[in-house]
Amino acid sequence: MENNLRKVIQKRVYDVISHKYGVLIVMCGVIAVTVSCIHFGETMVEWSTEKYAAVFNSFSDNIVGRSFRERLCLPVPIDVVYTWVNGSDPEMLIQLKRVKMEMEEELNTSRIHRNSKGETVCVFSNCLVTNIVLIDPMLPSNMTVSDLETYMPVFSDAKKIFKVTAPLGTANMTAVAFSNETYVEAVLNSTVWIAGMKRTLRRGYITSDWTIQNSMMLPDLILMSGFPYNLTGDELKAKLPEKHRKGIEAIQVFSEKGVAVVLAPNREDFLYILDHTNFTIDGKEPTLNAANLVWDLRDFSRDEDISASRFEDNDELRYSLRSIEKNAPWVRHIYIVTNGQIPYWLNLENPRVTIVTHEEIFVNKSHLPTFSSPAIEGHIHQIPGLSDKFIYMNDDVMFGREVWPDDFFSYSTGQKVYLTWPVPNCQEGCPSTWIRDGYCDKACNNSECEWDGGDCNGTSAQHGAGPWHGVGGWRSDQTGYCHSGCANNWMADRYCDTSCNVRQCGFDAGDCGVINFNQLYQIELLENQTSYTLPRGETVGFFNMTNFMTTFGAIDTAEQDENKVIRAVAIAKKFKVMTFVIHSGHNETRIYFQLNGKKENVTNVKKQMNFTLMVDTSVKIEPIDYSHGKNDTDSKSTATNKTSAGNKTEEYDLNTVKFEDISSDKQSPHIVFRQIEIPVAEKPMPSNLTILPLPVYLMHELDELNKEFKEGEITDLGYQQSLQLLWIKFLNSPKEDHVNASSLLKKPASYRLSPSRVAKDGKGKVGHLFHKVGGAPPLNKTGGFRRKQNLTNANLNAPRRHLLTINEEQDSFDDGVEGLPYSMFDMNKINTETGAFPWEKGMFADLQKKKEKLDQQESYVVGSHQGRRLLDTFGDSLRHVNRLYNKAFGYHARKVPAHMPHMIDKNIMAEMLERFPEEWAATSSHKVRSSTDMQYAFSYFYYMMGVREEITVEMFFDEIDTDKSSILSDREIRTLATRLYDLPLDLQTLTKIEQTFINCSRQLPAELINQSAVLEQEVYYEKDMPQVTRNLFIHCDQMVQIVRSNFKAKQKYKYTELDDTEVTFKMIKTNISSVVGQLDDVRKHPKKFICLNDNIDHGHEQAKTVKAILQDFYESFFPIQSQFELPRDYRNRFLHVNELREWRNYRDWLKFWTQVALSMLVLFTIASFFADKIEAAQRRFGRRRINVSNPTNNSDTNESSSTPFKMSIESV
Repeated sequence: MENNLRKVIQKRVYDVISHKYGVLIVMCGVIAVTVSCIHFGETMVEWSTEKYAAVFNSFSDNIVGRSFRERLCLPVPIDVVYTWVNGSDPEMLIQLKRVKMEMEEELNTSRIHRNSKGETVCVFSNCLVTNIVLIDPMLPSNMTVSDLETYMPVFSDAKKIFKVTAPLGTANMTAVAFSNETYVEAVLNSTVWIAGMKRTLRRGYITSDWTIQNSMMLPDLILMSGFPYNLTGDELKAKLPEKHRKGIEAIQVFSEKGVAVVLAPNREDFLYILDHTNFTIDGKEPTLNAANLVWDLRDFSRDEDISASRFEDNDELRYSLRSIEKNAPWVRHIYIVTNGQIPYWLNLENPRVTIVTHEEIFVNKSHLPTFSSPAIEGHIHQIPGLSDKFIYMNDDVMFGREVWPDDFFSYSTGQKVYLTWPVPNCQEGCPSTWIRDGYCDKACNNSECEWDGGDCNGTSAQHGAGPWHGVGGWRSDQTGYCHSGCANNWMADRYCDTSCNVRQCGFDAGDCGVINFNQLYQIELLENQTSYTLPRGETVGFFNMTNFMTTFGAIDTAEQDENKVIRAVAIAKKFKVMTFVIHSGHNETRIYFQLNGKKENVTNVKKQMNFTLMVDTSVKIEPIDYSHGKNDTDSKSTATNKTSAGNKTEEYDLNTVKFEDISSDKQSPHIVFRQIEIPVAEKPMPSNLTILPLPVYLMHELDELNKEFKEGEITDLGYQQSLQLLWIKFLNSPKEDHVNASSLLKKPASYRLSPSRVAKDGKGKVGHLFHKVGGAPPLNKTGGFRRKQNLTNANLNAPRRHLLTINEEQDSFDDGVEGLPYSMFDMNKINTETGAFPWEKGMFADLQKKKEKLDQQESYVVGSHQGRRLLDTFGDSLRHVNRLYNKAFGYHARKVPAHMPHMIDKNIMAEMLERFPEEWAATSSHKVRSSTDMQYAFSYFYYMMGVREEITVEMFFDEIDTDKSSILSDREIRTLATRLYDLPLDLQTLTKIEQTFINCSRQLPAELINQSAVLEQEVYYEKDMPQVTRNLFIHCDQMVQIVRSNFKAKQKYKYTELDDTEVTFKMIKTNISSVVGQLDDVRKHPKKFICLNDNIDHGHEQAKTVKAILQDFYESFFPIQSQFELPRDYRNRFLHVNELREWRNYRDWLKFWTQVALSMLVLFTIASFFADKIEAAQRRFGRRRINVSNPTNNSDTNESSSTPFKMSIESV
């Protein structure tokens, strides 16, 4: 068949070729096919080009014709990484218990109870000593009692031997039972070597508590309790039901314990007795429990915090994934890092989600298993296939509104860093701004604070107390003190410093009140006047803003230009003054101020005022006393201040009180060494105190407190603490005041506010009870938290940093000064925001602290006045990283990043690990969170914000060389001079630069100066000037030194600091009403980033209700299932990756052999049905091979095949 077809085709081809126009036709056909292929290809190329241009040409459609797609586009692709754990997984709980036991053994923490004689005591339920000895490690399985006696004659009285397996799988042991306790004591007091190995011997006990970890149920012993204890074993057996008596071999009564041991050797009888316990003995119903053999008397009852109910999963990850699909659909892939667990609802078939185990990302496998979130977080950037920039999230974090990559990063502003509260102080009483401020502060003079950042090293260190930097006003960076012992950053710090309470320092820029402001130059600030002048030589004064604020309104913010002449400027809203202190020795300078505010009761109308102050301190003058003279506006030497009532205006006589000499024991500031204890209420404080039946005096105090907070005179932290003290007063007040609070209105004010009543009841400050100092009026009638704390706590009588006056009788007005935001360490956030995993909120904190405390004690001992109370490992890890970064990047006041999604750059992360390898390796090795961990987000962001790169000479030359000729022209050299020297430039400066290049050209060899590939030579005005090539510039040592001295290292990465206004953090506890209020607040004010941190006590009766409320909230926010979830009626078969992998390996193995079997079956079927055809084909091809080998047949075949060709030729 094939030969015939081939012959036909061959004949037709020959016919066409032999035709007259055959060759022409063939050529035209070939050309037509070729042109068609080319046209088709061109069409395809044009289509592809148009599609490419539609997408990408917009980025290169610019004046230079270059593509800026990488800079114009957002940094995509972006992946999301979660760290997740199922806290109720039994296998994980067992591992946690094992880690905790190892930590306790390392710390030698004893759980064994002992009596007064030091003897071991078993505290388990119905615990009795047995005649059983346990041998560890286990003996060979084939060893009998006689074999054991052969090895050790001390076991001659052994009656029984059996195997014991620890439930945690930590060890297997052999139990040997004796008939007499005397032999047991002899065995326990001997050293046992069996089979060449030393064995550990333990005494066995029995207990009815089956929940004990290291215990095993005995199949023939029953413990009975609750029977008449005066019965003997035989009498007790006789009183049992008949069916019970039949299965009991013996009963032994321990009357002192009230327990009887029942021996039932038959398994069926044993189970029958335990199942039928409904009988009485002499009117008492006994309790029967199977006896459990226990050999470890350590009490693990404290492990109740390691339980499934403690770490219940609320499906936060499910709803967090829904929030991504709804509000961040641009995410490319989602990675979930677990210890091998799989969420039961997760759709593993979805190509956009991947489960990553710890084994896949940990380089050092010896660090596993780990339960430390910092250790895991330090490796997530090593996930295979992860995008360069990824977002790291905890499962309790979700997106509340639409989010885009520029909420995290943009090329113009760099990384966006959301910051919250300050890092905890390195030591109590030592804020971060005191570190390395030029003064040796006693509270900071310890190793935790690096000896005050070096201020306390050397003999030249000045001693004092540091400032609250950045609170209340502006300060310049210029050094020099307005008065001996008064640092510039001590002024306007909300503390009255004695050394600054002098005229030259503006009486601490107003921190010490306005009592002595009559000695300062006063300027009346007017809304219609924008230019003011300070007398020549005057360095201190103040603006009286009383009338101005009446017409202008409340001041929200104030700004001033960066001017070196300013030493300090501060606004005290309470006293309506703006105090300024100027540096001396400056020529005439104009200072620009800007005030921003709004009219009272008019929220939409904002006001702004700009004014200038002309100062000239180039000359020195004698201090002028303005107390009896006139000031700029001929006003009286009094300062006015409106009270909180808003209508009444009080005038303070500025001439009544003057400071006298102060003894050394009363000089401030002093450091508080004693721990200040704030009273704790017995009952939780309600969210709204106005609903309570408060007594009149407390209601009045609450109104005043709310007014202070509303007017911005106290901080939020001070407001909350004051409310707590008010709640304590209410709890301690007489009950009749609660019920008949209105009756107090009928009582005279002297009764309600008398000091005797306060002293008698011990309630602290009540109402408006004030004391005057030397005839001076109170500076602040509304009071502050420090005043209330002083009256309620006797510990505050210890020496401390003075606030306003030496006698400390007046209230501070520090809450009334508004400048920069007042930062204070938030204890609540430190205690709650601890880690990603639930057990990091306190379970291992005590053990870890003990371990670290022991390590510290081995190195040094800290005095009592230097000790501090540790808050928790999270706060300590922040301090650890802060100290590390202080050494690496300098001392700065740092804040903690918000609890929200964080965008991480893999390259920056790898760079950070390369710079701090030992610290990150130590973090990776920790099984649980430690105080020496590198806290992930804090470490990453402040590394990115702190790392700097040096400006090299090459970089500087390339910037100056604007024409990119590799040679500096005269114009470029002038630009160089402006960068290196102060303006205005003179001829001498330019000549100096030229001479520097001339000298270098003469000293350096020609091969270092000449620049290759330079086409044009520069012509300079100076004839001796050489060609200032790039090589000459970078090899000229003099120029290199000048450049390096003028240009320090610059910021390597761009970033923008933001506050947490777009972040919602709620700590969900067990209080139902509180949880409802928190969730309603989230509903009313949805923000981009939401975190609902689970702090529910799952053992509480209200826990189920709280979980239901939380679940309802999640469903209301994200009701639509995501693509990452299985249908509601389905769940994953395997909840661990190992099980899933084993099943997949088995499936692949089964699939392979199934395919092999099917293939063989198909081949067999084909062979069966087509056997005859296969045989025929085999004969045919086999015969052809034989014909080919025969020369005769071959020649005949060739001759016959050539016949048609010959015939066709003849016909032609």
